Amino acid sequence: MNKGVIAGTVAIGLIATGAMAVPVVERYAAGRIKAEIERDGASTVGGVEVGLLKRSITLTDLKSSREADVSVGRWQALGLGWPLAELMQGRTPLAGLKWGDPLQADRLELRDLSIGNREAGGTWKIESLVLEGLDLARFDAGDVGPYGPLVLVARALGALQVRRLEQRGMVFVMPGSGDTFSVATIVVERYGGGYMAAIVVGDIEATPREGRTPLFKVADITIKGLDVGRSIEAFSSADWRPGISIGQVRVEHASATGFSGDTLARYGVSLGSLTLETMRESDTVSRSRARIDGFVLAPPLRSMEGLKLRLALQAMGLREVKLSFDCTGVEDRARGEITVDRCALSGPSLAEINFTGRIVGADEAFWQAIDDGDVAAFYDSKAVLASARLVLADASLLERGLKALSATTGQPVSTTRANLARDIRRFQPAGVLITPTLTQLLDTVARFVEQGGTLTLDARPEPPLAIDRIDYLMSPGADLVEALGLKATLSR
Repeated sequence: MNKGVIAGTVAIGLIATGAMAVPVVERYAAGRIKAEIERDGASTVGGVEVGLLKRSITLTDLKSSREADVSVGRWQALGLGWPLAELMQGRTPLAGLKWGDPLQADRLELRDLSIGNREAGGTWKIESLVLEGLDLARFDAGDVGPYGPLVLVARALGALQVRRLEQRGMVFVMPGSGDTFSVATIVVERYGGGYMAAIVVGDIEATPREGRTPLFKVADITIKGLDVGRSIEAFSSADWRPGISIGQVRVEHASATGFSGDTLARYGVSLGSLTLETMRESDTVSRSRARIDGFVLAPPLRSMEGLKLRLALQAMGLREVKLSFDCTGVEDRARGEITVDRCALSGPSLAEINFTGRIVGADEAFWQAIDDGDVAAFYDSKAVLASARLVLADASLLERGLKALSATTGQPVSTTRANLARDIRRFQPAGVLITPTLTQLLDTVARFVEQGGTLTLDARPEPPLAIDRIDYLMSPGADLVEALGLKATLSR
């Protein structure tokens, strides 16, 4: 007989024998897993399925009461990178996985997840949670310090990579109060060690226990380029304590739209969108912009708070107030500068308030304080405030404010205006030296009250005000005006 035919026949026989043995091995592995999960009596599982060729495990009706009341309707892992020897001992990624153990899976899916806190009350429920491309590297689970659970979670997040995460139907019932916080959908793309390429969150609601209408609701949140790596690194340290800096959170783009809820409705507030953007022009230069669009205050009459606000607006001749906020700034590490180009609060036909400023001499200590989120570290920096400017361009706000004030005092607007201007000219800040510069500044502000126009306040300290003297502004000395180089100008 041909030797090739014999070899082929033997190979086919071995394959057939192996194929017939696979179901036997799968049933045996499933039985061992179920037995190990239920061995200590703290956990039960309704069914276990093992797919050796697909490297999959499926658990149904899983319940555990080890540290909290946990139940999972269905738990399935596909393409699981988990040693067969571990499976045979009943150690699965949900029952038996130890802190620090590695875990890889092409897809991990949980449905009908519920976690309850027996001591404090409250529950956390998720309809479905799907992770694709899960890769948890081995990490150090020893020496976690006094805040062990937080440190372990941070270390796991630092070692984790996920290609895509999708969560649906999350509801968290607050311990004690019974209030609920819910999120309809969360999608995270390309997570790795604290960096998330994209996040989309839909329908966030906060609802009181006895209420049907959400107190607060956000329809959509979109985030791109979110980096919390520094915070994870800080929390991963065994030396971490409350009050220690947790690092700067960086984001390339973030926006939120669709604000509603009973809290906003109670005061007649509507809000269009919040947006934050950071664009890196080079390795050392970045430009940031924050915007608030579509803010409207139109107080209703259904509550005492709304009635008071409505009366205050009516006294100013207004039915509603529309505002927008737009702030841009540049961080230039090569030149050691931070510049606020324009930070404007605008009310159409009312006024515009614009702030600009410039910090120079930013050194390594300054940037480290920003990166670490450590305010106290600023005192080690030699950076200084070079200049700042506040511009108030009045359109009708001053006149409307004087009318409202006159309505409460029962005096004519002309009298109210004259009295306010007089009080400003006579104003003497406690502990501050009355110099010709201060007198001129107060007179300019008083003329603004009398005439309107555009009031500009400039601060050009000479020498520049060091950041480590910032406490001086909280309890200024007699030389406040000279120390800040304050001047005021008025234009029409």
